Amino acid sequence: MLAVALLLLSLKSVAQNETQAKAIYPRLAKAQAYEAKGFHALDCFAGQVRIHGKRLSRQSFTVFRSEKDKCCGDKVGVGRTDTHGHFLLEPLGEGEYFAAFNSKGTQYTVGFAVIEGYQRCDGTHAELNFKAANQCSLRTYTNVDYSERDCSEDDPACYRK
Repeated sequence: MLAVALLLLSLKSVAQNETQAKAIYPRLAKAQAYEAKGFHALDCFAGQVRIHGKRLSRQSFTVFRSEKDKCCGDKVGVGRTDTHGHFLLEPLGEGEYFAAFNSKGTQYTVGFAVIEGYQRCDGTHAELNFKAANQCSLRTYTNVDYSERDCSEDDPACYRK
């Protein structure tokens, strides 16, 4: 009996903590909602793309707004990767998107969500690594630039053009 009472109290506490976390961290709640729908949550759409581990150099890509969780709705923007596979698309509003990269006659697509709209990418970048046409591992990083210098397209650590 005592064990059942303790179990019920702990479940109630966990539920309250989850509700409080959602209230305190609305950004985290939005990110989790997008992730649950299959969209990688991002702060901005900038970074580097690789296909089978190799950089996708000097290729165009297209970003579409999601159409009811399906690819692809309205075209939002077009970009081009640089010699190191870096890409950047500014600005984007909050919402769900798909990006389509082409390589050797195959289209590689990834779904992502921008948590809060942005005019300019600052401080974060993503690494997209495609293993197959619709199989992408996506990791995000926060940039810390102590030198405060602008980078060029030829700088392998630079994702901004």
